[in-house]
Amino acid sequence: MAFEYKDEIKNILLSMSLDDNLPTGSWVGYGFEMEYSASSSGYFDGAISMWDEYILSTGTASLQIYIPSSSYLDSPSRESASLASLVNEYTNYVWSGSNSISTQIILATGEISSFICSATCYKGENPWVWNNILNAATFQNPSNRQTQRPLKGGISITSTSHSTPFANAGGSGTMGLVCQDSASNALVGLTNNHVVIKDPFYTNQRTYVNPQNEYDLVDSSNTIEPDFIYQTGESQPVNPSGPNKIGRVLRYVPLYTSASTAANSTKINNSDAAIFSLACTSSTGATIIDFTSSFQQLGLTYTSSMPFASTAEINNLLNTNPELYSSGRTTGPKGSPGTLCPLRIFSVGVNSYVPYNLQGTQTLAFMQDLIAFVKPDNSASYSPPTLGASVAVCPYPAWAGDSGSTLIANISGVWKIVGLVFAGDGMPYNPPVTGVYYEIASSIGLACRIDHVASQLGIKAWTGSIAPVVDENTIVYKTVSGSNDTKILNCSGSNYYQVGLTEKHNFC
Repeated sequence: MAFEYKDEIKNILLSMSLDDNLPTGSWVGYGFEMEYSASSSGYFDGAISMWDEYILSTGTASLQIYIPSSSYLDSPSRESASLASLVNEYTNYVWSGSNSISTQIILATGEISSFICSATCYKGENPWVWNNILNAATFQNPSNRQTQRPLKGGISITSTSHSTPFANAGGSGTMGLVCQDSASNALVGLTNNHVVIKDPFYTNQRTYVNPQNEYDLVDSSNTIEPDFIYQTGESQPVNPSGPNKIGRVLRYVPLYTSASTAANSTKINNSDAAIFSLACTSSTGATIIDFTSSFQQLGLTYTSSMPFASTAEINNLLNTNPELYSSGRTTGPKGSPGTLCPLRIFSVGVNSYVPYNLQGTQTLAFMQDLIAFVKPDNSASYSPPTLGASVAVCPYPAWAGDSGSTLIANISGVWKIVGLVFAGDGMPYNPPVTGVYYEIASSIGLACRIDHVASQLGIKAWTGSIAPVVDENTIVYKTVSGSNDTKILNCSGSNYYQVGLTEKHNFC
């Protein structure tokens, strides 16, 4: 059976996502139905666990309900009753006349979270262990975290708003790639909004208390500074006059809270993305952009520039089942020949609730139409469209700090960008033993589709040709009264992108 990702499926997934019976921390997607091999028993009746071995594909499509804990299936419980109601409602759901589709429950332990790296996040331990006791003696340190000049995709960055003294202990993520602004052709860096933005929500989702924006950030000592970008992102505190400064935040895709989406389903979040300017050279004269190599990904073997995949190509990923590649700050290069970690598609059309910072409070945003990917234990035999194919997976397809990295697919021999990695499952926490950090590894990574990201941000793929950069002295800010959810404002013939609240006015 072909995996047909059409509007009908999107509408079913939206209905499931907004159903009151979907338990807290759960999410949905469209992928393939799984079963256990005859020689292996299920983790529990009626569900598949991402941790289990000997999982096989039925070769047929399925609606998927992902749950963060096996306790959700304990009976009697509110969660198990809610799941039973959902499965009963959507199993054998009929669409396109005579077609029907099943519904399956999948245990992917740990609630979905955005993958920015804090001071205590995963440093890169044994990539084949689900339950990890973190030990500094065994930390890996891929070159993605080092200073890279000239720049390449997949490297560690931070921003003013995510570094000390503007943020306690600081945080870091990944610059996914160098691309171009569609209007000016200027070269810009691409990452997630939560990697470089302090508060990514629309201004009408906020109050007027302690207004924040990307133009005049203020720290606890009333220091005012623009939202600059630094590479590497590992050095804290940052120095705006130092050699690590590479650019400045230009714009991002603002988000709606999940409450706003529930009240009005036309308020859609499908892109966690931001772009920033890039300088040609650092303060010490080091080359930041090289026109022969800065379009490449650090640690991956493909040396040509990569186009963005088309909407049709992304919709068809479950059928084509391409090899995937990515390079990120934390887990390094994955998928390329010679690397430890293969990657493959798991599902499309994923809808998930993801927490983001809203004026200092973690607040859920409902993210839609995402790509889910995994790290199979045997990439050569991983084939969801094939009946009886193994689909067992290994941990850490992505982890905290990999946010902003690109997801790349080999489509008919051409490597194309299909998504922007931003989130996944798993659970870092501290057990009762003081000073010992323990985590449950991710089993699934999530990426925003690149067609959505490009449309929302106004960007295009860079072919490697000579192109201009943004002169920071030409960046102009305009203001309007009040707050709103207008992403782009045309003022005197020029487009301005919403970047937050301020009390310093330069009215349009």
